[in-house]
Amino acid sequence: MENTNNNKERLERLFETDNWSEEDRRWLLQYLDTPGQEEMRRLMEDRFITDMASPVSQHDQSGRLLALIHEKITPEQTRPRIFSLTNWKKLSVAAAILLLGGTITLYFLPHHSPLPTSPLTTSYSQTTDLPPGTNNATLTLDDGRTITLDSAANGGLAQQGNTKVIKLNGQISYTNAGQGNTREPLLFNTIATARANQYQLVLSDGSKVWLNAASSIRFPAAFKGSERKVEITGEAYFEVAKNPSMPFKVEVNGAEIEVLGTHFNVNAYTDESTVRTTLLEGAVKVKKQGTSQLLAPGQQARLAATGEITVLKNVDTGIETAWKDGYFWFNNTDIYMLMRQVSRWYDVEVDFKGQITEDGFSGKIPRSVPLSKLLQVLEQYEIHFKIEGKKIMVLP
Repeated sequence: MENTNNNKERLERLFETDNWSEEDRRWLLQYLDTPGQEEMRRLMEDRFITDMASPVSQHDQSGRLLALIHEKITPEQTRPRIFSLTNWKKLSVAAAILLLGGTITLYFLPHHSPLPTSPLTTSYSQTTDLPPGTNNATLTLDDGRTITLDSAANGGLAQQGNTKVIKLNGQISYTNAGQGNTREPLLFNTIATARANQYQLVLSDGSKVWLNAASSIRFPAAFKGSERKVEITGEAYFEVAKNPSMPFKVEVNGAEIEVLGTHFNVNAYTDESTVRTTLLEGAVKVKKQGTSQLLAPGQQARLAATGEITVLKNVDTGIETAWKDGYFWFNNTDIYMLMRQVSRWYDVEVDFKGQITEDGFSGKIPRSVPLSKLLQVLEQYEIHFKIEGKKIMVLP
């Protein structure tokens, strides 16, 4: 097995030569298909970062390198196919790591489309650009009082029965000071995020919840009785504290998700066709109208409006939960679903004009980039945009 230095030397030799053999292609595809690609990342950093920091007119080197990679990994028509279409697409994506000087970690690659052979040149003025979303939410207490969380100071925010509501380091925690009278009524709170906002909270039982943009959770300040029940809209990721004697239940769009202790994501936006529940750890049961499905880790339940539940196996859970880790992560995602995510995170309206490509897009971008960076990537694939205030027109 070749060591790290040998790998780097071979990579550098390939990018310097005009003659790639079939053995070279096989080696590079196998190399990129193995875990850990730090040599490739460092090499692409060396090649791109300095060049992309220069004026657009000096970007020829990056363009030529991308064109060379794309050309050399595509076998000639007269040669037998020695690798799958999926693999060379994976290579194309990996080859364009850090094209924008490290801002975008993976370049978009729509299926059935070639890799662009020139760097990004489209620009948007500062007056039309929009920043990414931020950490903010509104807390509504049981008595109807509301607190805007981004402007609230760290420390105690409110007292709900025996439970203290504390803000610290950009999240809300509910700390139960005692059991209290179990006959007292539950005091319900709601935390809601607007578009372009997200937030994190810790419930009184220690369960952690991440709220995506345009989402909400309604929950008791302290759990009592034989179950822990919350209600959500939009999208939320849960890490539920284990308590077998007190099952945790999530109500969403007329359905119920029951867990004992687990990590899972629920996407229940009303403009999506299904409610998607993705399990990372533990076990959950999705139930609606007498129908139920038990999920194992790596599975996803898709609940249709009709009540039908479909289970997908071997789901890439990292893609489903990328939003909580600060990324857009698309996997053959159509432009309409992609732009719905953009709309929520940048708080913009999206309108489509004309016949837009049906290709799917794959790639990973930090949610911290301004809107212009994301649109510039998409425009490399014959999709164009016009921004008017907080409205995006998608054009062919």
